[in-house]
Amino acid sequence: MNRERLFDKESPMVGAPLKQAHPNSVGAEVRQVSAATRKRGQRAGGAKPSLMARSARVVISATPWLIISGLLWAGVFIKPESVGGTVEPPVVERGDAFFGIAVADAKHLWAAGNYGKLIYSADGGATWTRQSLDTKTHMQDISAWDGKKLVAVGNGGAIFTTVDGGGSWSARSPDFLPKTNDKLLRVKAYSGGKAWAVGEMGALLFSGDYGNTWERRRDQQDTAFNDIAMVSDSAGWVVGEAGAMLSTKDGGSTWTVSQPVVKSSLMAVAFRDAENGVAVGLEGVILVTRDGGKTWNRATATSEGTPGAQVKLHFYDVAWDAANSRWLVVGDQGSYAASDAEAVTWKAGRLGPRELAWHTRITAGPAGFYVAGASLGEWSGRESGWRRLIADR
Repeated sequence: MNRERLFDKESPMVGAPLKQAHPNSVGAEVRQVSAATRKRGQRAGGAKPSLMARSARVVISATPWLIISGLLWAGVFIKPESVGGTVEPPVVERGDAFFGIAVADAKHLWAAGNYGKLIYSADGGATWTRQSLDTKTHMQDISAWDGKKLVAVGNGGAIFTTVDGGGSWSARSPDFLPKTNDKLLRVKAYSGGKAWAVGEMGALLFSGDYGNTWERRRDQQDTAFNDIAMVSDSAGWVVGEAGAMLSTKDGGSTWTVSQPVVKSSLMAVAFRDAENGVAVGLEGVILVTRDGGKTWNRATATSEGTPGAQVKLHFYDVAWDAANSRWLVVGDQGSYAASDAEAVTWKAGRLGPRELAWHTRITAGPAGFYVAGASLGEWSGRESGWRRLIADR
């Protein structure tokens, strides 16, 4: 752009050119303005302000003080009141997982899970309420002697018992368990107030008084025990990581270590009588005994959807279905495996068409089985027999 055009009188950027004032004319103009200003001031000062004007000034000056006084009065004498009731969080929230489930009868159920959450149903799982445990640690399992007496175990050697159906829970953690790293992973309640609990660092605990006091039945070792099954008052089995298997014939006073059959961890064991038992574990492992544990033989589950395809998903629990003379296993990705009493041929499938959650417990109920894990459900043990007890959250 031409430099001279910036100062052209026709340019819209600068407007009309400025007139240059004569030096002598500036003083004259100032004197004229000052004289005019004095005249206006004299005329304005001659008239008194009206009553309305004075009142307006008083009101305007007092308004800030009136506002401040009103706020102070409200802060002292007006008390806020809540509107509506307290919003309670849902019993089961997104991210909740339940590692153990206890069934006292057809109506009364308990499920224990992460961050100390414990829920209870008095109507067979139709509705649930929360029970209070004085802990935020993960609870790994729960077992019931009856509808009033229960025991729950968890991380850090946590043990809780109740004698009123969960109305109140008492901590029973023994002093000999380190609180830093010992997880109690499984607990089983047996008749006469007996209970067994197993867990990390070779924890193998016994109680004979409904969980009030506990004693160690084996020295500490760097091995996690994942499950225990007492076949009778004298005979029992323990399974754990790296294929560990232990047995007792004297009620748990002494335990004999068996040679591992597999290298992967065994997660659960169950017996239907003194001779016939099944142990399951990671990578689809199924072990079967027909001679009271003298020998254990490997079995394989094959997929119903893909005949002949071996299932290698992790299996976490096994149960004997006495009413239908069959074995049932649950594990990863909504999977299950089933076999007849002989436990020779195993068929694997999925609990439900869209069930992909992992499950760590299967417990017999009056009309079927209850399953706990990333979801809670009731299962008949057959295809299309799965029902979630708590809807997706």
